Amino acid sequence: MKKFLLSVAGLFLIGLCANAQPWGFGPKAGASFSTVNGVEGAKMRAGVVAGVFADRMINDWLSVEADLLYAMNGYRFHDLNGVESKINLDYIYMPVVAKFYLTDGLNFQLGARFGYLVTSKEDIDGGDKFTIRDAINRYDADFLTGLAYDFDFGMIVEGRYNIGLTNMLRMSSEVPVTNGALEFVVGWRF
Repeated sequence: MKKFLLSVAGLFLIGLCANAQPWGFGPKAGASFSTVNGVEGAKMRAGVVAGVFADRMINDWLSVEADLLYAMNGYRFHDLNGVESKINLDYIYMPVVAKFYLTDGLNFQLGARFGYLVTSKEDIDGGDKFTIRDAINRYDADFLTGLAYDFDFGMIVEGRYNIGLTNMLRMSSEVPVTNGALEFVVGWRF
């Protein structure tokens, strides 16, 4: 999987370098509201998403963007005894998106993001904390869609929804457990 991700990233960068259109790059930061599909009673976890991006205009209505982001994902749930547990899953993600410009700055985004798990902990109400790294897949792949506005002076405001494609649990289960996150970020394009 790691070789596949590196190959996709390499091909993407080679394709961008072959085009003579201008580059843009800069920082992004915002909020992530994540949960999981496949766990009954799962509730949202709010977190931070931050990193950098690079994009390149292909023509007047299309650009391609790649990000390198740290995202705090996870969820909360109550067990049968009413005790709340928080599952904290932090990833390094590399989203690759095509941005279709509807007007001068307004764009619709479609793409995928590939992630590597860096932190996985369970916090149980009452103070107990456990590492659950052995139970969670280290790699994640998501489909994403979004809407953004690129201002002429450099500011970018965007919202994305990420839908998990891979089962996040290492053990087999009847219902796959997948990530899902809604992200709102602000960036600055140089």
